[in-house]
Amino acid sequence: MDLFKIQHELIADRTSGAWYRINIAGPFFHYRWTWGDGPDGGFSHVIGEHRSYAVCREEPSLTMAWGMDIHDREERRDMHFDWAKKFVNPSVRLFWVDFFWNNALIDRVELCSIDGGHGTIPVPTHDLQVTRFEEAAAFLVHDLDGGPNHDNPGRYLDGLGVTRISDEDRWGAGHA
Repeated sequence: MDLFKIQHELIADRTSGAWYRINIAGPFFHYRWTWGDGPDGGFSHVIGEHRSYAVCREEPSLTMAWGMDIHDREERRDMHFDWAKKFVNPSVRLFWVDFFWNNALIDRVELCSIDGGHGTIPVPTHDLQVTRFEEAAAFLVHDLDGGPNHDNPGRYLDGLGVTRISDEDRWGAGHA
């Protein structure tokens, strides 16, 4: 198995039906933590974790987790994007979708929850571009979360005038 096949065939070219979503309460064991020294000595504690997890049915060595906030609570309050002003609720919450092979992180995409949590899209660049692979990841998360068809990532990206481009780092993964 190579990374090209994983990114192209198992992630970008599969729908949510190719994935088994774990819907059982409990920890998923993919945490974000902080550590350091404080007035009371050294510390280490969990500050976030992914909220959802799925396994590729065809290749169970491939798993994905999503929902971990990219920024802490204080930083999130200051997140403003000009493109988000078009929505009734302009708040944007950035989160990661991580792809794992045999539990080793092999890829990460930054997505955002927009329009009061109604939509999920990749984070557009300053010139309103996203890669096709990022868009495929957003559709996958949207569908696995049970999002309605009328709030799909493509509709939001089209409404914002976002251009989809080839993903050179992933050798063009994603639909053309």
